[in-house]
Amino acid sequence: MKAWRAAVRVCCALWAAAVLSGCARPVARESSPPASSSPAARTYRVAVVDLDRIAQQHPRARELRELRRRIAQTEVALMVPPPPPPLPVPSVAPVGRQVREEAQRELSRYAAELRGAYRRELEALERQARAELDRLGQQLQSEAQEQLKARQQQVQEELQRKVEAQRQQMQARVRAYEEQVAREYRLPLLNLRLKLETVQHADRQQYDRLLQEYERLQKERDAKIQAYAEAQQKELQEFARAEEQKAREALEAYRKELEEQTRSRLAEREAELRAQLRAAAQEREREFQQRVSDRQRALERAASAQAQGAVQRAQEELRRVVEAAQRRYQEEQRIRQEQLRKELDALRAQQASLEATILAEVRVEVAQVALEQGLDLVLVRHVSNLKATDITDVVLRRLQGKR
Repeated sequence: MKAWRAAVRVCCALWAAAVLSGCARPVARESSPPASSSPAARTYRVAVVDLDRIAQQHPRARELRELRRRIAQTEVALMVPPPPPPLPVPSVAPVGRQVREEAQRELSRYAAELRGAYRRELEALERQARAELDRLGQQLQSEAQEQLKARQQQVQEELQRKVEAQRQQMQARVRAYEEQVAREYRLPLLNLRLKLETVQHADRQQYDRLLQEYERLQKERDAKIQAYAEAQQKELQEFARAEEQKAREALEAYRKELEEQTRSRLAEREAELRAQLRAAAQEREREFQQRVSDRQRALERAASAQAQGAVQRAQEELRRVVEAAQRRYQEEQRIRQEQLRKELDALRAQQASLEATILAEVRVEVAQVALEQGLDLVLVRHVSNLKATDITDVVLRRLQGKR
């Protein structure tokens, strides 16, 4: 980071010198003072750039930080070799200790294998439990769908019966109203008919007036009946809509009830299966402890018997093991050092390339902003200049806008 910031400062200083020497766009000047007054010193437009912010917010800053982190890790790994493997220390009873260690390793392997077998058994039980829950969920869902379908059929039939009963009542009311209206208009219409028959050939004008009155009364009677029938039909439709809404609400409530029952039964069965799994795990843990304990006692007896007659052979074996471990450690260290150096060189090359790329981008954008804004000098943030313009955000936006 320090090297990159110093490079940016140098590039800004070089760019500022180029601007001062005439490379930048000329700045507009105010009208010249009278010839008699002394010439005023030129005022330069100065800006600052916060290199720390640009380094932190550059679009490729995360990539650069990751490279530096990996370089630091690689350097630490190169400077701090791993500890050598523990070597057995000769003692009064090396063979006994080796035999005990072998017995301990054998016990560890046996415990790991046994633990793995029990774990696989428990995982199989858990898979069976999940499969059972899935089947139960599908079964309960199918049953709920069947129950909901039956309830829908029942509600639909009940709705049809209610609407049909209401329709029959409406038709009966309409017929009764028709009879009532017919009775009201029967005598007036009968009188007009008799009059029409009487004056049919006597007075043509009177006959036409009576005929118009007769037709008017018929239309009035039919209109009353039609209006009443339409009102009854509207009431029937409103009744049907209200009953349909009640049916939908009842079905929705029943559906929610079925869903709650399904969830409750699934949760209950899941709790039962979890309890069974816990009990199985506890039982296998007890069995595991017992079998490991039995195996440990058997291995200790065998180790004690082996240690009695193999002291010289154990010492020679110990020497060969130590030498082989040392050679293996040295070879592994050599290979590890070579790999780490190659990796460090590659990472440093990537870092240098990336820093050069970022530096070039910053130089281009700073120079472009300076030319666009008519700046004479661009300084970094650590230089104190209260009258300078901060162009850090502008440069960052330009850099980020190209990604």
